[in-house]
Amino acid sequence: MKLTCVLCSKEYIFDPDKIPDQGFRISCSSCNSKFTFHLPEGWRDILLIADDELTGDDTAVSGDEKFIMIADDTAFFRALMTDILTKQGYNVKTASDGQQALDIFNASPSSFKLILLDLQMPKISGFTVLEELNKLSKMDISVPPVIVMTGVHDSHEDIKIVRELGAQGFVDKSLDPAVALERINMVLEGQKVESDR
Repeated sequence: MKLTCVLCSKEYIFDPDKIPDQGFRISCSSCNSKFTFHLPEGWRDILLIADDELTGDDTAVSGDEKFIMIADDTAFFRALMTDILTKQGYNVKTASDGQQALDIFNASPSSFKLILLDLQMPKISGFTVLEELNKLSKMDISVPPVIVMTGVHDSHEDIKIVRELGAQGFVDKSLDPAVALERINMVLEGQKVESDR
């Protein structure tokens, strides 16, 4: 499991089997801050959801269903957001890297109503995904709103770049999931979401 310091954005990798159910307290080796991670109830079950069950065996989607895509390289975050969104009645597809996100989208562009996009991913970054989606929109391909969700790229320059590339929102992953859901709903209702920074 990958967790990020909320002050300096240093990333830590933890073995989920060694994490207490109630969460834990750490001291950041980079900024010396001390903070407690409180994990949601049932987080171990969420972590065990297999990605192939979330995405299905093929990238294409059929019918009139509309999906929210979660593109993030952290399995726990994908599973957590999938659980939150499906409980609210949304259909979800996930991608674990930028190339997979583009492949899933390109297989059926009209099937998506929102994309939640991490900026740091393997193969191609979220910045590149945004650039490619921006090119598609200029070719009259309907591209859904994109919310950038990250705990690392949070500078004013990054916010400016993702806005210029067409992102409708910028949400810090360290936010309470309920707040993230509220902002997702805002974008789906046509409102822009400002950065937390």
